[in-house]
Amino acid sequence: MAGESADYPIIDSHIHLYPASEIETLAWCKPSNPLHSQHSLEEFAAATGSPPSLEGFIFLETDRKHDLVTGLEDGSGWEFPLMEVDWLKRIALGTPKDGEGHTSEQKKLCLAIVPWAPVPSGAEVLERYVKGVEKHAEGSFGKIRGFRYLVQDKPKGTMLQDEFIEGLKWLGKKGFVFDLGVDQHRGGKWQLEEAVEMIEKAHEGVDEEGKVTFILSEHSFCLESHFLLLIFLQTIFASRTFRYTIRQIQNLLHGEQQCSDSANAARRI
Repeated sequence: MAGESADYPIIDSHIHLYPASEIETLAWCKPSNPLHSQHSLEEFAAATGSPPSLEGFIFLETDRKHDLVTGLEDGSGWEFPLMEVDWLKRIALGTPKDGEGHTSEQKKLCLAIVPWAPVPSGAEVLERYVKGVEKHAEGSFGKIRGFRYLVQDKPKGTMLQDEFIEGLKWLGKKGFVFDLGVDQHRGGKWQLEEAVEMIEKAHEGVDEEGKVTFILSEHSFCLESHFLLLIFLQTIFASRTFRYTIRQIQNLLHGEQQCSDSANAARRI
């Protein structure tokens, strides 16, 4: 994006930010990691070139250290995810601390926030956690539009546990979306298959207004599995129009014969 000027509005729909002072709270960032340095709006501006058409970004949680067990017991396992909520509050409200790499003027760029949440702990615990999020977020709580709990590195069956499904239904009831982070490329096709079953269970017995919306992270699918992605999407959005769209894309990707065979398989889902 840097050095280019677009004549249409741009929203970065998935970014991760963290200050140098909180790097040690990240579950994945070891000192040898090339990302082991501050990544704030100063770095974001340098990377994008801050084009005039950039309207802002949607923040996604950065996988802070957490513990579901102690979170359930006394909330202590949620310390670092809630610290991240505090960090995003400072960005969204334009109240930076010294050295954090953002300014009060940049608050307008923060369009929405998707924090971490203990979805596997069930609806009751999730509700308690979100009350804590609201307390920490204060005036920025209105920007929180959904939550994420990464399942890409979790064992089989995690997404299908009763408590997980209850948590997803609670999110839908409250109008929050769920950002789905699976990794078919490294984790295996079973993650997508389980995700489809999870979505079906989360929507089962729920009216249209109360169904939780799922956001698919861009790293969930490898390029060679684009057809599996199409089947996955068709399962979620089963409609005549969507099936027609899939067939058109298949024609472009696979050719007529492959498309015909694949479309037949898709219809059986």
